[in-house]
Amino acid sequence: MKNYQKKLTILTFFGLLLNICSIHSQTSKEIDIYNLYDKTVGKENLDINNGILYTDPFRTSDGHIYYIDDKFEKGSLSYEGQIYYETALKYDIYRDILILNPHGNSDLLGISLIKEKVQSFSIYNQKFVNLSKEQFNLPNFTPGYYEVSENSNDFVFYIKHSKLMQKKVREDGIYYQFKPSSIYYLSYQKNLYKVDSKGEIVKIFPNQKKQINEFYLMNRDIRKSDPNQFMKNLMKYINNSLSNQNK
Repeated sequence: MKNYQKKLTILTFFGLLLNICSIHSQTSKEIDIYNLYDKTVGKENLDINNGILYTDPFRTSDGHIYYIDDKFEKGSLSYEGQIYYETALKYDIYRDILILNPHGNSDLLGISLIKEKVQSFSIYNQKFVNLSKEQFNLPNFTPGYYEVSENSNDFVFYIKHSKLMQKKVREDGIYYQFKPSSIYYLSYQKNLYKVDSKGEIVKIFPNQKKQINEFYLMNRDIRKSDPNQFMKNLMKYINNSLSNQNK
């Protein structure tokens, strides 16, 4: 019997045993149950411990290839339809690889998770989803992991994190520099739009042109210092404005 089948059986038993009564308590206890199962069968035997050994071939002089930090961080993972909590993850945004540190192993060891089997994951309190080309009819759309921000029924903002690489030749060898770069997409009313400029955003929301221009004017500093946060704030502002109009 596969691990997920064992998990279903054990979780059913634990669910009856704990007599979960409310939605809130169920969410909390489900996490405890999953963790208890993982501990019971042995975290080293879980299905997620399948993949190839991860290697970082770049000797860097400035920056790194990872999201936020180059250390493993506790997060959650949806893999082959199963949810894993308190999992040590690291995200290589240059090559779009999600890395798992198997339980009980040195933090120097990482496994490259099979992308096709990853539905979503959370790390540093940010949620990422695995998007495919089949989901959206947009030319030149790059499939892979996208951060999800400002998520409502007809309005979902996506950020594709990446890094730009520059090679440096020194006397002692070749080094690489990595600088953050992002691409922005908005799923609005079942259509996906690339929103990397103010003009592209105004085309989608022509009735909000004045408000959008004012937002850009009033938030110039954060736009320069933290473009991702600026775009998150802008999308939240637009979504809230649309919601207020529909009331």
